[in-house]
Amino acid sequence: MRYVVAVDSGGTFSDCIAISSDGFVARAKAPSTPPDYSVGALESVRRVADELGMSLRDLLASTVLFGHGTTVATNTLLTRTGSKTGLLTTLGHEDALIIGRTFQKVAGLSEAELTDVAGLNKAVPLVPRWRIHGIAERINARGEVRLPLDPDSVRRAMAALVAEGVEAVGVCLLWSFLNPAHEHAVRQLIEAEYPELDISVSHELVPVIREYERAASTVVNAYLTRRTARYLDALRERVNLNGFHSTPVIMQSSGGVLSADQAKNRAIGLMTSGPAGGVIGAQVLGRVLGHANIITTDVGGTSFDVGLVVDGQAQFSNTATFDKYQLILPVIDVATIGAGGGSIAWIEPDTGILRVGPQSAGARPGPACYGQGGTEATVTDANVVLGRINPDYFLGGRQPLDADRAYEAVGRLSRTLNLPVPEAAMGIIDIADAHMADLVRKVTIERGYDPRRFVLYAFGGAGPMHACAYGPAAGCGRILVPVLASAFSAFGIAGSDVMVVEELSDPMLLPFDAHRWSANYDQLDARALASLAANGIEREQTYLQRYVRLRYRGQVHEIDAPVPHGAITPERLEEVLANFEHLYESKYGRGTAYRRAGIQAITFRVHGFGRLYPPVLTAHPLEEADAGEAVKTERKVYFREAGGFITVPIYDADRLRSGNRVQGPAVVEAVDTTVVIHPGQRAEVDPYLNIAIAAAEV
Repeated sequence: MRYVVAVDSGGTFSDCIAISSDGFVARAKAPSTPPDYSVGALESVRRVADELGMSLRDLLASTVLFGHGTTVATNTLLTRTGSKTGLLTTLGHEDALIIGRTFQKVAGLSEAELTDVAGLNKAVPLVPRWRIHGIAERINARGEVRLPLDPDSVRRAMAALVAEGVEAVGVCLLWSFLNPAHEHAVRQLIEAEYPELDISVSHELVPVIREYERAASTVVNAYLTRRTARYLDALRERVNLNGFHSTPVIMQSSGGVLSADQAKNRAIGLMTSGPAGGVIGAQVLGRVLGHANIITTDVGGTSFDVGLVVDGQAQFSNTATFDKYQLILPVIDVATIGAGGGSIAWIEPDTGILRVGPQSAGARPGPACYGQGGTEATVTDANVVLGRINPDYFLGGRQPLDADRAYEAVGRLSRTLNLPVPEAAMGIIDIADAHMADLVRKVTIERGYDPRRFVLYAFGGAGPMHACAYGPAAGCGRILVPVLASAFSAFGIAGSDVMVVEELSDPMLLPFDAHRWSANYDQLDARALASLAANGIEREQTYLQRYVRLRYRGQVHEIDAPVPHGAITPERLEEVLANFEHLYESKYGRGTAYRRAGIQAITFRVHGFGRLYPPVLTAHPLEEADAGEAVKTERKVYFREAGGFITVPIYDADRLRSGNRVQGPAVVEAVDTTVVIHPGQRAEVDPYLNIAIAAAEV
């Protein structure tokens, strides 16, 4: 028997699934273990092996693919624990990274954070001005060498940086994406004299226009490389020592995987790898279930992530903002707020208003009910008080919760608010649910999508507990809780293809030169196929997708339009322009497209994919609607709709069968998550054992 194993390591838990070659799926969850998350990752694999009745070594020895999603890159950037980094740039442009963009002060901030005008500052530079050195060289906007590279200026700059004790160097020269000769030469000089340094070169990472974003992306990659490489090496060593005979593949923010050896050199690509896995999982499952339009919602211990699948395709972005840095980074478009099971409830000192998040108790010390030293009330504590979480069955009983500590933590807030403890707990849940519903609306309605036409997928450890509240509040009447909800991002990692993204900036105005377009795509296609081959992908396993980034003349916002395969002809160019105008009007409103304003092509892009091991999903025959045999007990659970605590049936998720129906109010308990079905809602188990819930809008 062969297995595909995938682990998603989040801020609170590491989730693992193993899918056998005949379609059987086992899953398990283990606490994350910061700072070395590889320990918790391997423990989650060990627990899956236990579920399969195997040893860890036997499972890994039978594994043909080991996939992993990690937060190590994100954590390194947010905690400022990366390498001491320097930057080499074109002489006279040393301040570009420091100046940045005007909107850097507000980039990525929440509405609440934007109100703190005095606190609106640019990000603290990863590279201070004194570690940025200009070197003598110049290439112009046509890719022509105007001033040859002066090797001595490179040597002087590097001597100064090494004297400063740098561990990594970024190289970002003007217009290098049009002519990389000088950056090539600089890399060779550094490697020859300082082989111990990590080097990131802009044309290798982001060969596209925009000087600041290109420099920022290069610096961030250099800053992250050493710590990311150490983590991936430690993970590989752990799994190899325990029986796995190959190289792990690592989830990228783009929605595909790369071998760990390749991923080490593109550390920036690991940002948001976990959330990307959830969206790809929804895309894979949606194809099986016939869901073309999906809202993905992932509620973990620290965050709430929302993404979209539209017409069967995960929505993609070419840029991302992390800690106020605008990066050129191909990412699955996921919006995030600090709202999860570990989000801390607190009272605003000046107003006495109850707030929830964005601060989180994390994995350590965790919610008060974990009994690990945490004393502040969290969303998880509130759910325990309300009877929605069974404290004796958390993680299937592996990690019992202390209900008394949860009651005490919420009780301290209730006394300040002058409310009964259950009412205070319900207030915490209402606020968290409202934050989540608001983000769903922002991702859909504010982008021109009607949430009523989408199915909302609820996953993550806490997603199924809250979805039947935030989904209807956002206008979503159809909710799906995947059978692998708690490990759904890991499922997405297991189902991902190898993916590479190749880009080339070549700005031009309409009318377009079809031969120039063809030459650009021939070059990008070749680069993508070479990158896939470096990841061990055979030619017959590959497929390519082409895009072009277009905008109206005089505008700064761009839209990606798909480009047909094959030779570029005038007819195909017209098809691309028609697609662009359709996408533009979909985003900005009917009648906004205006070709006579002039259209610019900015960047050409190819996505290259290599097929790996698509997961096999087993359909179960329909059985009777009565789910009575799955009822394991009853208990009192608080519902605002019912006016307080009421006695509801508690269902065992493992005993539910295809075709079973559950009428709310009810609670469905799985080993790793809990589904809360509100009064008036109906749930049905589909042939793949997912729970489909019909929820009236509220």
